[in-house]
Amino acid sequence: MTENPFNLTTEPWIRVRDEEGVRDVSLRECFAEAPTIRALAGEVVTQDAAILRLLLAILHRSVADMPGYAVDVWRGLWEAPTLPLVAITDYLDGVAGRFNLFDEIAPFLQVADLAAAKTSGLVKLVADVPDGAPFFTTRAGAELESLSLPEAARWLVHAQAFDPSGIKTGMHGDPRVKGGKGYPIGTGWVGRCGLIIGEGATLKDTLLFNLVLGTGESDAEPDLPVWERKPLGAGPEHRHPEPLGPIDLLTWPARRIRLVRDPGQEGRVVDVLVGNGDKLEVANRQRLEFMSGWRRSPNQEKTHGVPTYMPRGHDPSRRLWRGMAGVLAQDSRAGAVRNEPPPSQPPQVIEWLSRLAGQGLAPAVPITLHAVGVSYGTQDSSIDEVYDDKLSLAIAVASDPALRQAAIDATLCAEDAVWQGLGQLGSNLALAAGRAVDGPRERAREAGYDRLEHAYAVWLAHLCPGSDPDVALAEWQKTVRSVVVPIGDDLVTQAGQAALFGRNVGGRHIDSGLASLWFGRSLRKILPYAFPMPSATTKERIDA
Repeated sequence: MTENPFNLTTEPWIRVRDEEGVRDVSLRECFAEAPTIRALAGEVVTQDAAILRLLLAILHRSVADMPGYAVDVWRGLWEAPTLPLVAITDYLDGVAGRFNLFDEIAPFLQVADLAAAKTSGLVKLVADVPDGAPFFTTRAGAELESLSLPEAARWLVHAQAFDPSGIKTGMHGDPRVKGGKGYPIGTGWVGRCGLIIGEGATLKDTLLFNLVLGTGESDAEPDLPVWERKPLGAGPEHRHPEPLGPIDLLTWPARRIRLVRDPGQEGRVVDVLVGNGDKLEVANRQRLEFMSGWRRSPNQEKTHGVPTYMPRGHDPSRRLWRGMAGVLAQDSRAGAVRNEPPPSQPPQVIEWLSRLAGQGLAPAVPITLHAVGVSYGTQDSSIDEVYDDKLSLAIAVASDPALRQAAIDATLCAEDAVWQGLGQLGSNLALAAGRAVDGPRERAREAGYDRLEHAYAVWLAHLCPGSDPDVALAEWQKTVRSVVVPIGDDLVTQAGQAALFGRNVGGRHIDSGLASLWFGRSLRKILPYAFPMPSATTKERIDA
């Protein structure tokens, strides 16, 4: 038996935040103290997301044999003061041997005898050190030479979820290796998704919000996490080509990894081997991956010959509130009316929360939608940017189709007011002054988006059971007007004397007065609830 195998069920390694501050806890402590833990608190938000998925896999397996319908089981878990600790303890007792970080046969999420001509280096494990550009990180010097065992465990879980693609170290025994190199098979599974995580006031709430029950698994084999399968290995006989259910996908081993300790300092990891693991096709995994939205892909449909959905990633240039149409998209069954699959499907966690609220479970409890994702660099070979944004709303909003549509429509009209209204105003003022339009147009749009972001968050947080969607949308349009009109006025004032006099552009005279008039007319079309009905005389002047 390896000396100091560092068992993750009993050793503190998960970083959490509670009323006392930030500290490390073991798996058992994490579940036991979940009602008082506010949140996970790892080095980066993607690390927290990866560890949350690990915790969810354990919780799924712990409650798998509880009798009753899915909603009834969830109701019992929600109403209890703690998580089902007896069931969780029993489960962890049964699998504890697979959670040894340095087991001689089956080290956690690793391959015991993984070997290669050279090691990979810790820079391949630690995601907050940009590969090839270490000067862009606060971690340097001795902090890059070794990791504590808790740090190494957290980054190990992160690597299996978010590791970039690109050429990997060629592992002995892997027939895919050519010339000592493991050629790209894609990023870690979670890195391909734009995660939407439901967060509550405590870790207990967060775990339950994302515990989607009552889903099917393969009829052929049970849906098991990686640690309940045979130990990982580099050879083809260890390949696992298809996920058999949501739990399988939560713990998908995209890489073959071995942490290397310094024999002289058992408490530090000094190197790592990272090679290719199980490749996974992306298309049409929406029945298994609950934390991502999905978009229909016409290009992929040409290849597959059937309606094909791909994970909806987060656009780094767009804040979460602007993408609510993808997050709260109506149920996929709506497409059946037109006998055509819908263009997008929301994350199943949103549909699950909607179902719970429809059953009267926690309808008024606020929930934070936490969007987490990764943008990769050239050929997905490095992490370029991490997406991290949040919005709060009442769970009942997800269960009421009219309120969901109001939340979507609110973002769409705001988008039009900024993109068409302010953007066109910025362009027209630049033309009137004889300047290039691209810069002024984009700055006008940025100002609108920046000021509307907080306003939308406040409006959405006040949307609740009993809200009249038409009244709420009318109030939102008035808010949009109150935000964008002053921005427009400032743009007109700042356009200067040249814009005031104007010039002929393409056979038409443009000046700041006309640009302002056209801006107002555009807003009246986009925000009809925000403007009183004009008189006949006023209408004739506007339309002139």
